[in-house]
Amino acid sequence: MNKEKGSITLFVLIAMLLIISVLSIIYIQISEKNNNQLKQIERIQEEYNATNIDQSYQKQLK
Repeated sequence: MNKEKGSITLFVLIAMLLIISVLSIIYIQISEKNNNQLKQIERIQEEYNATNIDQSYQKQLK
C-alpha cells in the first residue's frame, strides 16, 4: 500500500509540473505576441503622425 501511495504522488507531481510548464510556455508566447503587436501599433502611429496628409495630397495633385 505504501508503494502505491508513493507512485501516485510521483505521478501527480510529474503531471502538475507538466501542466505548469505548458501554461508557462503559453503565457510567454502570448505575452511576446502582445508586445510585438504594441510595437507595431506604435510604429504605425508614428508613420501616420510623421506624414502630413495635406502635403502628400497636394503633391499627388501636381
